[in-house]
Amino acid sequence: MQYQSFPGVKGGSASSQKLTALRLPSLKDKRFLDVGCNEGFFCGYALFEGASHVTGMDKSANAISKAAARFPDAEFLNQTWDTLPEGPFDVITLLSALHYAEDQEALIHRLVERLSPDGLLVLEIGIAPNRAGKGWIKVERAIDERWFPTRIKLGEILKNYAWKVIGHSVMQNGDPLPRYVVHIRKLKPYAWLLMQDPATGKSTISRQLFAGRKDIPVISGDRTYLQITEGKHNVSQEMRAMVSEDFSTSTIGKTTKKLFDSNMTSELAKLWAGLAGFNHFALDSYIPENYRTQFKAALSELGYFPVELNWEDPTPLASAQSVISKARQYEQHLLKQQTEHAGAVININRLPRGDLKKLVKFHIDSPAQGEWRGSDSQVTVSGWAITFDYLQTSYQVYASANEHEVITSPEKNRPDVLSAVFGEAEDIPELWQQQPCGFSFNVPAEWFEAGSELGIIINNTRIPLAQISVQKNQTATLSSMLTNSLKRLRH
Repeated sequence: MQYQSFPGVKGGSASSQKLTALRLPSLKDKRFLDVGCNEGFFCGYALFEGASHVTGMDKSANAISKAAARFPDAEFLNQTWDTLPEGPFDVITLLSALHYAEDQEALIHRLVERLSPDGLLVLEIGIAPNRAGKGWIKVERAIDERWFPTRIKLGEILKNYAWKVIGHSVMQNGDPLPRYVVHIRKLKPYAWLLMQDPATGKSTISRQLFAGRKDIPVISGDRTYLQITEGKHNVSQEMRAMVSEDFSTSTIGKTTKKLFDSNMTSELAKLWAGLAGFNHFALDSYIPENYRTQFKAALSELGYFPVELNWEDPTPLASAQSVISKARQYEQHLLKQQTEHAGAVININRLPRGDLKKLVKFHIDSPAQGEWRGSDSQVTVSGWAITFDYLQTSYQVYASANEHEVITSPEKNRPDVLSAVFGEAEDIPELWQQQPCGFSFNVPAEWFEAGSELGIIINNTRIPLAQISVQKNQTATLSSMLTNSLKRLRH
């Protein structure tokens, strides 16, 4: 009785049902090899699917002669698996025959070696239950005794491959063990891709998933770009110039889009994979959504298995355009609110004029021009003053109002002021290297109601710097007057 079944010829194996159980991928334009092909049923299917080259091999000369007659467009070899075709092959099948090999593990490894980088080895095998042991189990069949692996043993053999038990195959009369279909591929390095928009949590997620994993380094796109601007990494001059142009942490998204728009997808993929030694890595880098498929394809060309990580960001980063627009709208809202509020505000009138203005530089940090009058009973007056030429000497600061006065000496060193006024450290006069120029003191808030004078005292001479007073919000007052006038017109 023949083994494979064809229309009108029933064999010992339900070949069509087995074909369904194998879950073969598309074979169009693929190189196909069936080891132990018998009369060529699966080789014929590969031809039917449009495979570019089909090879079947079997030690039975009779079976090979029938296969060659039935499927003349395929190549059939009458030989054992001690001699395998060189390949590479995109799909290899070894169906219900592994248990005949003297060294089953070695045969599996030799078949995987014949696979193309994306190739698939399909095994149909019997698997012994784990309770029978962890290794090879001798199983008595109707015609002989053969060794079969347990699930644990199969895992040990395939630990360096990507593999999966797809499911059950078709049982035949006399089978002592259930048959399974196993798909095996060469294990590729993984590229874990965190490519979502800026500020969506990529760095946090990568730290949580890969921190401490020496076998999966995290490659940062931001850091890579910074290093390129520093002259590091072997990249094209075009890429270096493009990254370095106006580079900053706030423009990385714009830089990234510019690189992908300039067809540098493959160069970036090679750069990042190279930084990982072309081994497993995680990529923490924004990639524009319309280029992500292209980028994954570039990694696949380098032999990687790209895995894209996606998640929903509950608080996405607002676009620069939207926040600018909202800020302007808020400013208009505040302006409108201010015009409608008849509150009291601080008014500062700077006094030095003419030559005196050139001899004294000062700034009042607090209170600020236009600041709303609060309810505090005390107000802090702070700032700094620097004198030049014949006025360049130590001084005191005074504030006066209605026969009341506060006199104090500056006690705060202000290196920020000295740097802004004089520039380099060697240009700062010796006096101001020693003499504090910053002041801060409190006065009663009521002083500003009638107006207070702020100034400095040099050699018992008072030099007024500013008048500080409280006045009604002029804009608000005008707005109120217009509103009242319109009311009277309506009446």
